[in-house]
Amino acid sequence: MRKFAMVLQNVQDSGAETQMITASNKFGSIVGLRGRASWFFRVSALAVLITVFLHALPVCMAGDLHMQVQLVWGTDGAPPSGSKYKPLEPQFKNKLARVFKWKNYFLIHEQKVVIAGQDDEKRLKLSSKCEIELKRIDDSTLQIKLFGEGRWTKTVRQSVQALEKGELAVLAGDDKDNYADAWFVVISVPKH
Repeated sequence: MRKFAMVLQNVQDSGAETQMITASNKFGSIVGLRGRASWFFRVSALAVLITVFLHALPVCMAGDLHMQVQLVWGTDGAPPSGSKYKPLEPQFKNKLARVFKWKNYFLIHEQKVVIAGQDDEKRLKLSSKCEIELKRIDDSTLQIKLFGEGRWTKTVRQSVQALEKGELAVLAGDDKDNYADAWFVVISVPKH
């Protein structure tokens, strides 16, 4: 307590700014704040760095993207007799029915695919007339190219985060044999 009083008296007597800074440093040392403040600052800075690192980690370590690709036929009629077409699962049918007009949706073909990271590319044959190419452009974007009868017809880009949240990527077109029907390529990320 005696040192504290002397430091304050020196500051009052001299009035010099430099001695005031020295006095405040001495005051911090006397009370023990200087060491504690330094420790608190280091711990706070470390906590901020750890938080930033943990939030950036998923972006830096974007892993494999597991997807399900389905070729679907939409119609108001029944499937052709003798066909092996199955009704589409209700979770997908309900999402399609909210946007499209058909009463029935049948699964023609289904494939599972894994895109291993940025610039990984896979080409899938869904039928004799329909192929798609999937490519991960970056951690957040999937590029989908559609090929009909061997010719490139369309390219779309889809948010990976949207797929992972349960949204569907849907490419669709009219059935050339029956304009009242349609086909769909439905891409989704299955829930684990």
